[in-house]
Amino acid sequence: MNLRLEFKIAWRYLGAQRRSLFVSLISLFSMAGVCIGTFALIVALSAVNGFEAEVTTQMIGKDAHFEIVDFRGEQILEPDSLAQSLMKVDGDITAYSPFIIYKVGVSSKKVNDGVVVYGIDSKSAKDVIDLPSKIKFGVFSLDSLLDSNGVLRPTVMVGSILAQRLRVKVGERLVLQTFQGPDDMIGGGPKMMQFLVSGIFETGMYEYDGNLLYTAIPELQKLIGMQGVTGIQFKIKDPWKSEIHAEMASRYLGHPYHANDWKMKNLTLLKWMNYEKFIVAAIVCLIVLIAAFNIISSLIMVVVDKTKEIGILRAMGLSESAIMRVFVGMGSFIGLFGSLLGGLAGLALCIIQERTHFIELPADVYMMPFFPVQVQALDVVVIFIVGNALCIFATILPAWKASAMKPVKAIRHE
Repeated sequence: MNLRLEFKIAWRYLGAQRRSLFVSLISLFSMAGVCIGTFALIVALSAVNGFEAEVTTQMIGKDAHFEIVDFRGEQILEPDSLAQSLMKVDGDITAYSPFIIYKVGVSSKKVNDGVVVYGIDSKSAKDVIDLPSKIKFGVFSLDSLLDSNGVLRPTVMVGSILAQRLRVKVGERLVLQTFQGPDDMIGGGPKMMQFLVSGIFETGMYEYDGNLLYTAIPELQKLIGMQGVTGIQFKIKDPWKSEIHAEMASRYLGHPYHANDWKMKNLTLLKWMNYEKFIVAAIVCLIVLIAAFNIISSLIMVVVDKTKEIGILRAMGLSESAIMRVFVGMGSFIGLFGSLLGGLAGLALCIIQERTHFIELPADVYMMPFFPVQVQALDVVVIFIVGNALCIFATILPAWKASAMKPVKAIRHE
């Protein structure tokens, strides 16, 4: 007896027969379970990959790859010389831009709020952060503009959610003011400056769009009475190696300077996305596991239904190991065809979604207007291997039960 015959027998046992139609239906349902499980795993993991890639892209675009600040919170008075000296020892740095970060009060005609303001150099910042591509209304510019009274005013760029909250549009006025402390009350109150909105940006991330605005460094220095900057932002060739370059910068510059990369600033979110992928895969994998239990029950029913035939095959010289291979072959067919059908359907859906974006998301709730997917070859291979391994493993018990039958007792079975 050869392997080809054993698989022919396995294929015949899987087919619908008049006497064992119910058993064949159970096998078909098992295959459908594997198909659905494989489909769900590919779609779910591709969706997690897509969201992770989209969120990561937006984080990298909003933040510099790494930044240098003074560990004591002091201002940096000569940012250009500091950045250029660092670029001499780290050839992977492609651009830098100084910045100031400060909390201020902001007022429009109808609303008062507290926000975080970034002072940036618009010429160098566009090479470090991807803010120009995020401008939804207006322009990426911090040049002064004339207001309705013909007065030249400094400008700000405002997040889209913050603009809605303040009820302002491009060209309208905002007042920025420093928060009042004990010294301000003695000296006559906080400082205030009027700005015009030159642009409204939308990154898709609520904490940025709802709490940030940008203005030019000289204007913010004038408002808060500062001569230097808070820190320096850097862009490197490979953002995924940002922690290496940040550590190198910290060692080279030494105390009191400290480097912080985009991964460390978003550490909690990155960890959550990694855990999410594992949890989603584990939960969806239960579908395949349930299908594997169905395979066990269907094969046990086949063993009971084909007891006489198994006895005849044993009497004709088919060995115990050959009988085992017959039933392992049945489980393999179920897993192979189920995983192939489910895998192809899942890949087809993901490819169509990648190209057409026909599944949309509410842009005001999520970070993107469509359901993002990203198929990774390794995920597909692992799903295919694990799915088929579970199906084959599920055949061991019924296959052993069938191979252990004595030919005479099996033939006499009623």
